[in-house]
This record gives sequence, structure tokens and C-alpha cells, in this order.
Amino acid sequence: MLEIRNRTRYEVGVYPGVDKNGYDYATVVIKGTFDLKNHRDSLAVSEKQVPIAEAPEYFGEPGASSMKYESDTSLTKKGTDVVLIGQAYARGGRGKTIDVSVHVGPLNKTVRVFGNRVWFKALGLWRYTDPQPFENMPLIYERAFGGEDKTHPNPSRHGLEQRNPVGTGFAISGRKERLEDLPLPNLEDPRNLIRSWRDKPEPAGFGFIGHGWVPRKDYTGTYDEAWQKERCPLLPLDFDEFFFNGAYPDLIARPHLSGWESVQIVNACQDGDLTFNLPKLSFDIAVWIKGRQTTHSPVLDTVTIEPDERRVLLVWRAMVPCFRLFRHIERVRVKEIN
Repeated sequence: MLEIRNRTRYEVGVYPGVDKNGYDYATVVIKGTFDLKNHRDSLAVSEKQVPIAEAPEYFGEPGASSMKYESDTSLTKKGTDVVLIGQAYARGGRGKTIDVSVHVGPLNKTVRVFGNRVWFKALGLWRYTDPQPFENMPLIYERAFGGEDKTHPNPSRHGLEQRNPVGTGFAISGRKERLEDLPLPNLEDPRNLIRSWRDKPEPAGFGFIGHGWVPRKDYTGTYDEAWQKERCPLLPLDFDEFFFNGAYPDLIARPHLSGWESVQIVNACQDGDLTFNLPKLSFDIAVWIKGRQTTHSPVLDTVTIEPDERRVLLVWRAMVPCFRLFRHIERVRVKEIN
């Protein structure tokens, strides 16, 4: 029976996995929870460590809502996912428009947040109302550009925004049945703002994107008749491990983050902006398989920032080759290197 010797202050798990070539791996996952005690201070190890997520968690019904947390048990990640889960807060308590920014090491992203707006027709043209004042706005993809249009009586003229099926503002045509009072996105890219109902900008957000959304699903490979006959149940040869990265592409750091990176979060915390540095931690992983020991060093591949929860979740991961030997792993020891 596999024995896990956890010599750290964090959660540790070991999970089996198989790559597209059929090679077996044990994925060792270390998950740390850190408290945001002050606005300009280093993170502190939390007394309450969040468990390793073994399945995705959604804001609502799976498949009909955006993903809140991705599973922590994927085989690998090609870069470090950076995700912000929270809300935009208007300065002074109320506002119509505000920019939320996330800066983590080399990554820098800004989303413009608008109060509620809808389309209306005036003088034969489709226009949108002025933004309504708001105090806070959820930073979720339901508030970003996307959605589906099934208003046309002919099903062949229905459409879906595959980059964000749960969003709002997507329209196939200028039909009144679709556009009248249709909410515009609350979240937009300030470099590519919506001017017309015909505009189809990239959805703007800071969260994990769904497994079946573009661009993630483009990495899943080809599941055709040849795959069915020659490779099933293995992954297709054109499967790209970049699929395991769940953050939006502009919030994936390549190469991986290593710690000490500066972080600044603007307008996503109720009582002021956040500035801190990621902790720089090192771990030693030892694995014994049939009496043979190997050592491994994990990489930091997931950073989840939750200002409303006053915490940051970090995940480190290491792939341990164990071809046909996962059930022969005797023990795994994980310790923090000072």
C-alpha cells in the first residue's frame, strides 16, 4: 500500500496518469494555502489548508456555468496558470466603469468593467444604454462576451460562441427578437471595446476556462475513426498537453514562475489594492518503487488569487515515471527545503 510521508505544512497527494504515448506516471501534487493578512506584506502560511481539488468546481450547474476551480490532479502543465477569483469594486463605493488589473511577474492583464447595459433601437440603429452604477461586479465569464443565439425560427441559423458559451452579447443577426434588451458584457478588453452588435471580441476575464471551450478544446486532438481503431483508449497523437493549462492564454507564464515574483491586484479588493510577492519555496520529493529510490523537484504551475477570501492558493507538481509500476510504489516522501 502506498505510503505518503508529508514533511511539509501543505497538502500532498499522489495520482496516477498516462501520457499520449501510453507511459505511466505518478503525479505528485503539493498545494499550499497562504493568507493575505495585509495589503503590502508577504504571504503567511494559513492554518487552514485547502484540500487538493480532485474534480473541477463550477459557479453553477456543470456545463451550464463557468468553472470556479480546476482539478489539481492533471498530469502536467506547460506553464504556470494565474487565476483571479473575485469581484471588481468601484472606487468610492459606486461607479459606472472601472479597470481591474492583475500583474504577476511577467504577466499583466487589464479588464474594463462596466455597469449593466442593454441594446436598444433608436432612429433605425442599434445602440446601447449608458452603464448603470454598481458597487461590485462578479469577475466571471457569465459577465463576459459570449453565449448562444437560438432566436431564429430556423435551427440552422442558431449559433454558439465557442470561446465562452455561458457569456452574454453574442448575436447571429440584428433581429429584434435577439437584440432588444440583450445585456452587453460587463467585462471587456479595454483595447477592443464593443462598438456594434456585430463585434465579436475575445471574452475578457481572469478565471479558468472550460474544457470544451476554445482555445482549450483545440488541444484535445483528433478523435476520428483512425483513433478509434488504432489508439483508443490512449490519447490521440496530436493531443497537446497545453490542454491541462486552464487559465486564459494571456495569464499563463512560460517558463513557469519560480517564486518571489511581485503581484499587484488593482480594484479587486474591497478595502484597497493588493501588493505582495509570491513565496519562493523548494521541495524535495523522494519516491521508492520496488526498493529503488528516485528524487524529483516540483514546479509551481498554478497560482489562484482570491482577494475576497483573503488567500492565495499555490500548486506545485512533479511527474514521476513509473511505467507499469504505479501499484508498486511503496512510499513517497515530500519535504520542504529551507
